[in-house]
Amino acid sequence: MVDSLLSTDIYESFNLYSHPEKFFLEPTDLGGGAASKHYLEIDRHTNVMRIVDSRKQRVPIADTDIKFIYGILGTIKLVSGYALIVITKASFIGQVNNHNIWTIQDTEIIPYKKTTLHLTEKQIRYNRMFTDMLTHVLSIGGFYYSTTLDISRTFQWLQENAVPLFKTRSMLDRSSERFVWNGHLLSQIRQVPGAERYTLPVIHGFIGQNRVNVNGKEIKLTIISRRSIYRAGVRFYKRGVDAEGHAANYVETEQIVEYDTPDKHLTSFVQLRGSIPLLWAQKPNLRWQPMPTIKPTDDQLAAFTRTFGWHKQHYGGKHVIVNLVNQKGREKKVGGELERIARQANIDFVRYHQFDFHKECHAMQWHRIDLLREQLSQEISQFGYFYLSPNSIESSRFQQGFFRTNCMDCLDRTNVVQSMLARESLTEQLRMLGILYPEQKVQDIPLLENLFKHLWADNGDECSRQYAGTGALKADFTRLGKRTYLGAMNDGVNAVSRYVRNNFGDGYRQDAIDLFLGNFLVDSSDLPNSLETSILSTDQNGLALIAALFAMSMTILCLLVADNATATLFWLIIFFVCMMFIFLNGEEFVNTPKLKLD
Repeated sequence: MVDSLLSTDIYESFNLYSHPEKFFLEPTDLGGGAASKHYLEIDRHTNVMRIVDSRKQRVPIADTDIKFIYGILGTIKLVSGYALIVITKASFIGQVNNHNIWTIQDTEIIPYKKTTLHLTEKQIRYNRMFTDMLTHVLSIGGFYYSTTLDISRTFQWLQENAVPLFKTRSMLDRSSERFVWNGHLLSQIRQVPGAERYTLPVIHGFIGQNRVNVNGKEIKLTIISRRSIYRAGVRFYKRGVDAEGHAANYVETEQIVEYDTPDKHLTSFVQLRGSIPLLWAQKPNLRWQPMPTIKPTDDQLAAFTRTFGWHKQHYGGKHVIVNLVNQKGREKKVGGELERIARQANIDFVRYHQFDFHKECHAMQWHRIDLLREQLSQEISQFGYFYLSPNSIESSRFQQGFFRTNCMDCLDRTNVVQSMLARESLTEQLRMLGILYPEQKVQDIPLLENLFKHLWADNGDECSRQYAGTGALKADFTRLGKRTYLGAMNDGVNAVSRYVRNNFGDGYRQDAIDLFLGNFLVDSSDLPNSLETSILSTDQNGLALIAALFAMSMTILCLLVADNATATLFWLIIFFVCMMFIFLNGEEFVNTPKLKLD
């Protein structure tokens, strides 16, 4: 059984002793007043780490600051030297299969060096910038962990791979590298013999949970979304797949049902989302929707084949690509190419399914999403779900296929469709468990339907914030089951906010993520000058911006003070000429990544 093979001894909390010469991390969650038999010692000058037997050498108390922490995210090298990143505040989410799940609320970055006097002014400036980047990533939220359950893997994977040897490995070693966001940060600690209980793998995404009573029976519904570290980043700077077939905005979402009768029954249904699995780009350039680009020389067939070879390796079974992009306009360029490549590849375990979401559901006709449900209904039943039987492994069921949904962003339309597929699967699971009557559906139970909608809407909002910087569009349909004018207005606000963030802030966000994941390594002797450049560093760009602002100011001044139509028209023309220059050279004016470029 999954539960019996996932027990582990990772510590849940520590006392962190900060001494001028060393850090000492002493476990505190031993229970019964027991004292720890060992602690982790980190030398702040040599960076050497070791496990110390506390029975032979006690933690020195003199000249130390003591802080209670929930765990170690890891260490990272900055300009001033290494820094320790610790979890200072965590909130309990709930239990999954009797294992506690926590979300990180606050962290602290503690440099090994207590002073920056050994740095130059430039190094101090860069050290502050890199520290701020790490703080920015951690402030995004959506980081989760468990000290006793590998939440980086699905329950089906854990059941299929639950061999005795698996239990002997550390939590970090047996976790999925794809979804552990602090793997790079833990690379130093994991090399220390005996430090396995200090290495806490953390995932990024969403975990939400709630209980509901259905027909007199209580169930617990949980959603776990895991964001991949591969090709991780922000909306317009990470599109398509890389050379290894890893997709941008790749998220694995598992919907889990737990029902105690008193025997525990557990079911789960896994879905995938990820950017269109081709080599393509869509760089921001101040236009509302930049035109997607595909290089004729790129081997799209190889990229597509590698992507689904990777899917087969990790999931097995059959796969259905649910492509929701428009079949006309700018989206057709990439969507049409995906259809052509899918047919050319002709992979036996992959089926391509096209559904033009905006065409079918235009003018707020959202009931037409039922067309897609009907088209996929047979495969929803065929693919099934994972069921962990309390009686025997032979009685368990396994999910036989997976839906991989995409639109352009893999956010808004994808959220709507994934919640629809999850609802259909949930109906089948609850009928199998005897919780729903044979003729009942999830939507027939108002309390269950309302909980389901809000849980999936929360998931969609969180996935959207992490990739695009705002909550999801079309969230009113996911949350309320219908499109509303208030929801449409909220979509307008979010769309404008996305435009501003994607053009003027996402370069920094991408740099911060690359630094956090180890895609960029800090070298104090070779600091990137590009980090201090701005759009004003180019003479013509700076001049155009200054001229536009001056012309706008003069136009407003002429309108308010001077009664001179000719002067007003003159400055208005100057303003529009400057703005035309800026938009024609839009890529020069957006905030671009400075640390690592594709």
